[in-house]
Amino acid sequence: MYRRAWSVFREFYAQFYGSANPSLPLFPHCIPLFISYLSFRKLAFSTITSYLAAISYVHKLLKGFTGSNVDVRLPVTRPVLHELIRSLRFTNSSAFQRSLYATMFLVAFYGLFRIGELATKSTRVASSVVQFNNLTFLSTHEAKISISNYKHNTSNRPFDIILAREVSQPFCPVAALLQYCSTRGDRPGPLFCQADYSPISVHQFNRELQRCLAFCGLDTSRYKSHSFRIATLQTKVILMRKYVLLVAGNRRRSKFI
Repeated sequence: MYRRAWSVFREFYAQFYGSANPSLPLFPHCIPLFISYLSFRKLAFSTITSYLAAISYVHKLLKGFTGSNVDVRLPVTRPVLHELIRSLRFTNSSAFQRSLYATMFLVAFYGLFRIGELATKSTRVASSVVQFNNLTFLSTHEAKISISNYKHNTSNRPFDIILAREVSQPFCPVAALLQYCSTRGDRPGPLFCQADYSPISVHQFNRELQRCLAFCGLDTSRYKSHSFRIATLQTKVILMRKYVLLVAGNRRRSKFI
């Protein structure tokens, strides 16, 4: 079973990630996508759970050889996200920058972005982050960000990220983008920039995040820029598990109809 499960996982990984040799540790979003892949192939619920158990065992075994450390970063949950955005009124005196960072927080959270995809590590690579022309408003309730420069993308194929309207105003990523862009203007260049259109750096983002965390009394050593991704990924994993259980339950009931 272990050999078969790992073989199927490698087939899946090659199809979606362009390599038959998964990198360790596995990306958190790999597992829910793998579950969806198995469900699409109409595998039985018992087979899916057996495969997941086998993958978990092999992953832990191989991960032990790599000497990977335990991730101690905490997730930015939705309540924490709201706190951080509210704190900007007290940590930043610039209305433009408050709109800028609030939008970056929301986009990073709901779009599962790495900070290196939104902010530059160097002004010399400003073209590698999300650009203004990568953003499209599909409606007042939906926005699309197309990216081609992202981690582990070996094919350079663009990937579309859809941001949907959230009812929890003023914490809606689409509404925040609309407001920010109305102030920013439509000049080409990095989407997230200062008022003079100089790109936002990772250092600047992290510095503002640290200020907000400190104001909220949160542990600055355990909340990092990647924390925005962690919570959303965990939520998607939980939803995918519920989906698989629902599908399995429907299949079992259909046998008796």
